[in-house]
Amino acid sequence: MSSIVKITDLEKQLLLRINQDDLIEVDKVKRYIAIVKQIRKLQSAINKDGVMTTTVNASQEFTKANPALNELNKLTKTLISLENSIKFEMFNQDAVIEDENEKDNDEPNVSDLY
Repeated sequence: MSSIVKITDLEKQLLLRINQDDLIEVDKVKRYIAIVKQIRKLQSAINKDGVMTTTVNASQEFTKANPALNELNKLTKTLISLENSIKFEMFNQDAVIEDENEKDNDEPNVSDLY
């Protein structure tokens, strides 16, 4: 299994967990996905350029932290805040209990007897 979740799969799952008639919640999910895309771009840039960058300024040369790290931290905080504000709906507990009862039932069904 791939360690990176596909954006389309993530969006589908998030949309299934909210009230899609609530446009505010749908907008939050769309913003969440946009932030995830930006975070992935920043992570790619950091992987390419490294955590530390060398800056040449006239006769000076110095190493400093990659500025993308600061932006990545800001976006991650925003993502967490947005995630906490999304009103996720509870799963249908009755369906889960019904499935569990079917698995534990060792008795044959009537249709199995004929």
